[in-house]
Amino acid sequence: MKIIINKPTEFEAVYLEVDAGVRYWDDGYINGMEDTDCEETDGIPQMPCAEYMGEQHMVLRGYNWRWRPLIDIETGQIVNWSQGTTARVHYKVCDDFLCDILDGNKNVITSYDGYVPKIMCPADEGYGDYIIMNIDENGFIQGWKKELIKRLIQEED
Repeated sequence: MKIIINKPTEFEAVYLEVDAGVRYWDDGYINGMEDTDCEETDGIPQMPCAEYMGEQHMVLRGYNWRWRPLIDIETGQIVNWSQGTTARVHYKVCDDFLCDILDGNKNVITSYDGYVPKIMCPADEGYGDYIIMNIDENGFIQGWKKELIKRLIQEED
């Protein structure tokens, strides 16, 4: 006889690995300057953690890029941030937000796919569609609320 037993399991959540599709890269400001408008130019986003995913949407060139910060949950520091760079992020994501919660060895504990969670908009109300945050020169997200990571896991249930 097979039985299923669901037991709560405790994990040490260390990192939040974000993978977001940004609609308008020029809604971000780097060191006080507006980022590249990928739709009107052949430019590339200057925002740290922007990763090229290949030519997927020739009509919307900005969609060929993803914003993929790796965030230390405890401190709110973006681990893969370009030191010395400040940013103001106000990205419209619209149903293109994914993330993994990782342990200290960067193994996936759980994943989330859905609306932009509250933890990703500490600077304002994101309404499930926007990533809104300010990032200092050391990669720390201002106003980071680590306790909201629990809400993200509850949304998955």
